[in-house]
Amino acid sequence: MLRLMNDPRHRHLHATRARRRALVAAHVVLTAAALAALVLTPVHGWAGIAVLLLLVLVWCPVTGLLNSATRGLLELRARVLDERQRADRGRAFVLAHRTSLALQLAVLLWLFLTRGTASGETGVSATTLTGILLVLLVAHWLLPLWAAALSARDEPADDEPLDARNV
Repeated sequence: MLRLMNDPRHRHLHATRARRRALVAAHVVLTAAALAALVLTPVHGWAGIAVLLLLVLVWCPVTGLLNSATRGLLELRARVLDERQRADRGRAFVLAHRTSLALQLAVLLWLFLTRGTASGETGVSATTLTGILLVLLVAHWLLPLWAAALSARDEPADDEPLDARNV
């Protein structure tokens, strides 16, 4: 796994901060689209399943690129990582959990503000609550990966090869 995560063949796809941001943005959009397709699959039947499978087939390689961009920071065992990588992993988890808490508090506030009236009306349906719970769980699962990819440092540029005249 360590060799796979440090494979230089696809490094150019996530070498710069802008490319990593674009990958994270694409991953967020693909995740949201997959969740929407999952929710709409019962309505659209086989067409919904086909769209969901297509989205997952695109989502998986982007996830792999994000894992490669972090050099397996979240996938490798702690004993394989050096001190700097363990500290980076800790910072990514802290940022992700704080963001997850902020999302959960925002949803809780929204639910409080949309609660029913005194006449007994409920503000939010069970389907909506299920969707919100699904989104929060997926966000909690993926936020560490997104935080690690967004906070990853750029690779140092390769040294220029020595010219025979300079030796």
